[in-house]
Amino acid sequence: MNKLLLTLSLVLLTTFSFAQTFNLGVKAGVNLSTTAFSTTYANYAVDPQNRTGFQVGVIGDIAFQHFIVQPGLFFITKGGKFTDEYSFLGTYQSYSYHTTGTDKFNYLEMPVNLLYKVQVAPATKIYAGGGPYIGYALSGSVISQETGSQTANYNESLAFGNDRTKDEYKPFDYGINFIAGVEIKKHYTIDLNYSLGLKNIVWTPEDNIKNRSLGLSIGYLF
Repeated sequence: MNKLLLTLSLVLLTTFSFAQTFNLGVKAGVNLSTTAFSTTYANYAVDPQNRTGFQVGVIGDIAFQHFIVQPGLFFITKGGKFTDEYSFLGTYQSYSYHTTGTDKFNYLEMPVNLLYKVQVAPATKIYAGGGPYIGYALSGSVISQETGSQTANYNESLAFGNDRTKDEYKPFDYGINFIAGVEIKKHYTIDLNYSLGLKNIVWTPEDNIKNRSLGLSIGYLF
């Protein structure tokens, strides 16, 4: 992770030195997030679903004619809703559990996107591209309801950290962004982005959980 941060910093410093124009901007929007989930547990099935969240942050717009390097820093909520089924055979009877709930992850996220921008009208440009992102989890929670052989309600904070013996989730995430949008009158932007998480964010060795997020944002370039 330190090597990745160093590499991104060197790329941004080099980019600034050759830039033709540089603008700061702000962006905010809504997203639909979910998690790609798999497990090695037998008789365990999970149905991930989307939850609605938001993202807000600042961007830099570094222009080289048609190409734009756009780093950013965002607060973004991820996670998802889920429904899972678990059953097993005990000594004297079988047990089954049905759980519905919502995971919420709060991240500080830094994307660095490379965009290609084209003028399509006197006051309108379109752009598309993508790039890597890294994220750091600030907090998280899970709210769930369990029925079946046992009935229970849960509302818990999630533990993020580097100690796999006591922490549930890993603090860092990384992945790839894909983005497309329109710029109007040099200042206003509307774009759609998809965030594909590549890192397994959970410490449990039997599970694999990766973030997914589809967002719609509006922005303003100063």
